[in-house]
Amino acid sequence: MKKITFLLAGALLLTGCGSRNVSRDTIESGSEPNEDIVLTLATLTELDTDEPLYKAIQSFNEADNGCTVRLKTYASRFDADGNVHGFYEDEITQLHFEAVQDLINSDDIDIVGPDLVGVAKYEAFKNKGAFADLYTFMEDDPEVNRETLNAHVLGLNEKDGKLYSIPAYYYATTLIGKSEYVGTKRNWSLGEFIDRWNAMPEGSTVNGSVNAEGIYYDILRQNSRAFVDYDNLEVHFDAPDFRDTLEFLSSFPTNHGEKNIIDYNAPQLVRCERIESVGSALRSEMDYTTYQQTTFRVRDGSYTYVGYPSSDGQGAFLAGSGTELSIRGNIPKERQEAAWKFIRQFYTEDYQVENYRERYEGYNSITQKEEITWSEPSGFCINDAARKRTAEKTVNGDYAPVGVTLTVGGREVEQVGEELTLDEADCQYIFDYIDSIDRWEESSIDRELFNIVEPEVLAYLGGDQDIDKTIDVIQNRASIWISEQY
Repeated sequence: MKKITFLLAGALLLTGCGSRNVSRDTIESGSEPNEDIVLTLATLTELDTDEPLYKAIQSFNEADNGCTVRLKTYASRFDADGNVHGFYEDEITQLHFEAVQDLINSDDIDIVGPDLVGVAKYEAFKNKGAFADLYTFMEDDPEVNRETLNAHVLGLNEKDGKLYSIPAYYYATTLIGKSEYVGTKRNWSLGEFIDRWNAMPEGSTVNGSVNAEGIYYDILRQNSRAFVDYDNLEVHFDAPDFRDTLEFLSSFPTNHGEKNIIDYNAPQLVRCERIESVGSALRSEMDYTTYQQTTFRVRDGSYTYVGYPSSDGQGAFLAGSGTELSIRGNIPKERQEAAWKFIRQFYTEDYQVENYRERYEGYNSITQKEEITWSEPSGFCINDAARKRTAEKTVNGDYAPVGVTLTVGGREVEQVGEELTLDEADCQYIFDYIDSIDRWEESSIDRELFNIVEPEVLAYLGGDQDIDKTIDVIQNRASIWISEQY
């Protein structure tokens, strides 16, 4: 059985396995809290002390809030030797089952996130009204409300006019291509995608791939959430778009279930693009034979965001990142209000700006220089004022590395032509694009569903079964799986 290790990413950590336990009840307090209200926040495993959620709990508990947050965890991050390790898939399933049973049968958990029970089950709890409507707490909140948070993202996260959770940050996922290859029209159908591919020069690639499996990973698997309706807990792998995409992929040579060697120097129809900062308004093209780099401004028309090919023209999608938490709906109102005191901090302007990127200082022994670098952006801030401030800081170069020499494979990269810098028009171009995307998807796909879809698709692409059997097996098994989430 394959063992899975999850990296330290996102608000709730999925690393480690072990016996069920309760850890860090009051986050390094060492004593029982004296506050009137003690809230329980459940996570699948212990949190690393460097995680934003852990730091937020610690800071909240040190303040005079009239309440304290304690952690309830279902597994240790460490094995018997003290090493961080991964879960076996059946262990993940068991941990999710234990957490679900606690949510169903008790009211001693106040705050939860999607990683605790899995994406589909989390959405099922929302559909059942198991969480409190966050809009009710925003009504009397002068700092975190419908006016200060991005209305577009709020609307995409609503269920029947109610808001059960929102991410602190969000990003866009799309495909991008040179306009000379993909045209200038945003979004396209699969037919348009195929027509553009057929017109490409000989030796071209899709995101660097030339075989069926490689293109599947970049085009279909990245977009597999389009066939899962978490709002209604339905799957649609029997939809024409899924079948047509599989048939198109089968026209490429198979690599027997493995992704091929990437060739980024060949002409590429499209590349996968994750837009999480206004910095995406500038694109750099690298020639890996000469180690020369050329920078382009996307709004000048040289590139087009085309999204994933789909019949409804909604190929690009937005997804959440950072902390996302819900308040239990069956706990007393005073506990809900106390939980909002904790949750609201993730959406304040100052918190979002401060946690947008992390600064690192260090000495590079190779270049013998002091360096300042920054972590990747957390995504666009859902707080509009914070989104504007982080964009301004990006334009002003506040996140620019200092003392860093750009190298690839040990070779220094040479900038060719004008070295462009961001301006306000670039920011507005990116904002306009992400605000035009009306599709919201969960940032991850449930591993159980992934294990249903992946083997069947690869078996089809490898020539081991026909397309009808492939689709029937995926649709039937996935339908059973998602029905079990209720």
